[in-house]
Amino acid sequence: MTEPGTAVAMAAVQFQRGDASAAAGLLGPVLAAEPDNVRALVLMTHAQLALKKPEPAYQAAHRAVLVAPESAEALGALSRAYTGLDRHDEAVQVAQRAAQIEPENAYRHNRVAWALLGDGRRAVEAEHAARLAVRLDPNEADFRITYAMVMKQLHHTDRARQALRDALAIEPDNAVARHELATLDVVHRNPFALGRLARGASGLAGALRADPRQQASRFMLDVALRRFLVYTAVLLAVLAYVGWRMTEFSVGGARVLAGVAALAPIAFAAYFVARLDRSLRAYLMSVLTQGRQRIAAIGAALCLLLLLSATVTPAGWLAWVLGVAAVGGFGVRLLTVSASNAHVRAAGVNVSPDRVSVVLWWVVIGCVVAAILLEIGATDSAWWLSAAALLLVLAAAVCLAVLIRRRRARRAGGPRAGRPGHRGNLGGIRS
Repeated sequence: MTEPGTAVAMAAVQFQRGDASAAAGLLGPVLAAEPDNVRALVLMTHAQLALKKPEPAYQAAHRAVLVAPESAEALGALSRAYTGLDRHDEAVQVAQRAAQIEPENAYRHNRVAWALLGDGRRAVEAEHAARLAVRLDPNEADFRITYAMVMKQLHHTDRARQALRDALAIEPDNAVARHELATLDVVHRNPFALGRLARGASGLAGALRADPRQQASRFMLDVALRRFLVYTAVLLAVLAYVGWRMTEFSVGGARVLAGVAALAPIAFAAYFVARLDRSLRAYLMSVLTQGRQRIAAIGAALCLLLLLSATVTPAGWLAWVLGVAAVGGFGVRLLTVSASNAHVRAAGVNVSPDRVSVVLWWVVIGCVVAAILLEIGATDSAWWLSAAALLLVLAAAVCLAVLIRRRRARRAGGPRAGRPGHRGNLGGIRS
């Protein structure tokens, strides 16, 4: 029979290798024989949290604190268990108590920072704890990552990026730092910064190569590629719409815009794809051929053919061809967003739906499509159709303004840090 000390040591090795299930299996018999073994209880807490089982983790940590109430290690484990249960105030209190017992231990202050981040409203306090951890141990990459997460929540993106670069300077193969740095490039709001988006996708692929178990990196890589597809669909729809509007003023100008509307999305896509390595290009093709995105890709190809044909279409058919291409472009955009949302749900990400924004987006799309159809059918004697189309465009503009205002308000409120992607791994069993 394996000695308890040996079994705990073997469990620690398994946990550090990433096999939390094996670690928990080794610790079970130890705790059955020695229910007050604090080291085994603490390690079991971390193993259960890695297995996404916060209740058993809390039971183990609570037992450890009852046995050794002045053990900073047991208190740190209990703080992590409280965070896993979304009991953030208690997580902060217990973490601060552990930091008071071991004020020179950087891991205790690192845990305080994560507990405060979990609350989602105390990032300013978290900055002090994270900075203190870095000062106490400047050569630990995990503490730099924690500081970056605090800066990210405070919207100090440049500081977050620098902290992650510092972490990679210490540990060049740190998959967490690679993931977070690439994520900053993916979640930016500039749709024309394709070089940054491609850099983010490449960084996420690098994070996956460093640690293939990082499902968050795989998920964000899909998000990056699907975001590119959404941007391309929006560019196609908007340029097709502008070209259709030009038919009222100049047939020649409308033909030129039709060519631009066809070539610009192609150039946009080529610029992005050229910055991906061969494996990412192949992965992008697999995304294009799956589910709803495959239908969207076929629709985009048909819209491009319509736009190219509009450069030589007879004048009498030009408005119809460009109008159908514009409507098709908006349809492609909807299908692409729908495919991206389906991917998010399939990944198990629990995002509460914003029904008001969904309704407003449908109103915007409906108004634009109706305006296009009314304008296509309008004649000189049916002036009221043009007036109705103008009113629909104005309604769409108002809804867009409301959507932008709602998005800015949400961003000003700050993101919650209730589920940082790699929180459980930072600092290993020492956090």
